[in-house]
Amino acid sequence: MRRALKTIVFMSLGLLGGCSWIVGEGELFDSSEYDYTNAEITKELEVPESIGESNEQDHFLVPDLEDGAKGVVYGVDQDVMAPMQVLTLGNKVRANTSSDSSAAYVIESEIKIWDAVERFLIEENIPTIEKDISSGTVTTGWALKEDDSFWNGEITAWRYRYQIKVGDAERSNESTIFVKMLNAEEFVDDTSSWRIIKDTQRVETEFLNSILGFMYVEDLQSSRALVNQSGIGGINISLGTDNDNNPALITSSNFEHVWTRIPISLNILNITVNDQDRSQGLFFINNKDANEGFFSSLAFWSSNDVKTLDLPKEGNYVIKVSKKGEGVSMTFMDNEENALSAEVLSQNFAMLAKVFKSRALD
Repeated sequence: MRRALKTIVFMSLGLLGGCSWIVGEGELFDSSEYDYTNAEITKELEVPESIGESNEQDHFLVPDLEDGAKGVVYGVDQDVMAPMQVLTLGNKVRANTSSDSSAAYVIESEIKIWDAVERFLIEENIPTIEKDISSGTVTTGWALKEDDSFWNGEITAWRYRYQIKVGDAERSNESTIFVKMLNAEEFVDDTSSWRIIKDTQRVETEFLNSILGFMYVEDLQSSRALVNQSGIGGINISLGTDNDNNPALITSSNFEHVWTRIPISLNILNITVNDQDRSQGLFFINNKDANEGFFSSLAFWSSNDVKTLDLPKEGNYVIKVSKKGEGVSMTFMDNEENALSAEVLSQNFAMLAKVFKSRALD
C-alpha cells in the first residue's frame, strides 16, 4: 500500500512539471497574451525648447474664394479626357505642335490642300461664309453635330464655326493647314434654345482630323485608280498625226495592246462594233445606239468645266489603227473615209484620254 502511494505521488509531480509546454509564454495556451493590460503609463516625451517650433509648410496653397463665389462646387463636369491627337496618316502628315490652334504639316502644295478643303466642306454640307484666296483662309458657317442616341440628355446638338487657313511651311515640300474654332453653341432641349459654350481645342483637332482623313481617302482612291488602270490595260494617249498626216490619237503602247483596248473603250461609250479587219487595222463602228451622240455616255466622266461632244451625224464610222514609229496611231474617219478634223479631236481629247485609261469592267 505504501509503495502504491509513493508511486502515485511521483506520477503527480511528473505531470505537474510537464505542463509547462502547454501553458506558458509562446506555448499552446499563451497566458501572457494580455500582459500589456498591466503596463504602466510612461513619462511624456519632453521636446527641448530649441526644436519645439512647428515644421509645417504650405506646399499646395488653395486660393481663397472670391466674394459671391461661396457655395460653388469646383471640378464638377470638367473635361478629364486625354487631349485629341492630330491624325498623322501615312507619311504625308505630321503634327504642328508650335501653333496655338490645331495645325498640321502636309506634303502637298497649298492650292491642292485648298481644293481638298473646298471639296470636304461641300461633301459635309458646311456652308462657306467668307473666302480669301490671297490669305489662304476660309470661314465656315455652322457645322452641326447632333446627338441621335435614344437615351439623349438635356443637350441634343452642338454647332461650331471654324476658320481654316492654308499656308507655307519651313520645309519647301510642305504646307501648313490650321483650324481655329470661332464659335461654339449647344442646344438645350428643355428650353429649345442655343446657348454659348466654351469648348476645348479637342473640337478643333477633331475637325482638322476630318479634313486630313478626307484627303487621305482621296489619295487612296487616286492610287487605287492608277493601279486598276495599269492592271486592266489602260493606255495613255496624246494628240498628233498618223502616217498620212491626218489628225489622230497617238500612243506609245504596242499594236496588240491598242487593238485589244479599243473595243473596251467603245463598250464604255456604248458604241457598237459592226465589224473589224485586223489585217488592215480597221474597226467599223456605229453611233446610232449612243443616246445623244458619240460621247454622250461619257457624261459621268465629265466635270463642270468639260462637256461632251457629238459626232457630226449619226451613222457608220471607221477607226484606223496603224503603227507609227515605236507607237500606234488611231484615226477616226467617217463612212467616206474622211478623217475627223483636229478641232473635233482636240475638243474631246480630255474625254478620250479618260476613257482609254479607264478601268475595264468586263
